[in-house]
Amino acid sequence: VILGDLERAAALLERATELDEASADLAYRHARALEDSGNADRAIAGYCRAIALAGEGPGARDAQVRLDAIVAAERATVPEEALIAFEEGLEAVDGGAYAAAVNAFALARNQAPTWAGAAYNHGIALDRVGNRSAQAAAALVRYLGLRPDAPDAIAVSQRIGQLQSLAVTDVPSPGAALVLGTLLPGVGHFYSGRPVGGFTVLVLAGGAIAAGFLIEEVNVRCLNPVAAGGSCPPEQVVSRETEQPYMKAGLGAAAAVGFVGALEAFLELRGRRARARSLPTSLDRPSAAPGPVLEGPSVSTRFDRVDLSLFGLRFR
Repeated sequence: VILGDLERAAALLERATELDEASADLAYRHARALEDSGNADRAIAGYCRAIALAGEGPGARDAQVRLDAIVAAERATVPEEALIAFEEGLEAVDGGAYAAAVNAFALARNQAPTWAGAAYNHGIALDRVGNRSAQAAAALVRYLGLRPDAPDAIAVSQRIGQLQSLAVTDVPSPGAALVLGTLLPGVGHFYSGRPVGGFTVLVLAGGAIAAGFLIEEVNVRCLNPVAAGGSCPPEQVVSRETEQPYMKAGLGAAAAVGFVGALEAFLELRGRRARARSLPTSLDRPSAAPGPVLEGPSVSTRFDRVDLSLFGLRFR
């Protein structure tokens, strides 16, 4: 540090923290070196570690002051709408409402495309919802693309691999959707998780069947000839026959609608499986987007459980 070689100082202090993981002072000095060398993202994680190790000591207060200053400076580059959505996501996670958290973090990510913290928390929320492995993996890949030097890159890469292995099994069977949709119109869509499409197919098929049964032709044989436009008096009716001329056409149309719907559900699920198999890996990262990148509350590297409320406490 005295010689002004801050990058070398940060590397040596990082090694020192590895050799003495319980030292709050080393963690703080490492974070200072990172901050002075312009690596604010990693400095955030370093200060958080120093705070955790120092407890209520004076070192923790200084680290907190510096941490707040970095976060405040970087948050100034994030649109207000993104910050509001991000806070809503944290509150939803605190309450266990992971589906709402997914929507909030997705909004924050869309409002601030270069905000790595929003991408990370979006991926974690998707992971917690369940049955969203492909989307969660894609979100975490995006996070690594924005932060290729993330301190938790190894752990995140490992989780991406686990999610990618689960992505294909998360997709329902295309064959089952085809069979179910053929037997009962719309069921293939319901099975694939698209109730609106299933309801639409069901209504169309039901409408075709109803039209076939409800449209009738009545043939009446009358004792005396009936004038054009007139009707046969009841006492002169010899016979009355009711036919449903469009019944077969209605049943055929319903069967066609059901089969087309089942085929569409089959192709949709097959496409999902294909996309899941071709997910980008953590090594195929997109290049980092230009502009400032804010590290959100993402200091945890454990994936057996996710404590996002801790993150919210650190960075609010």
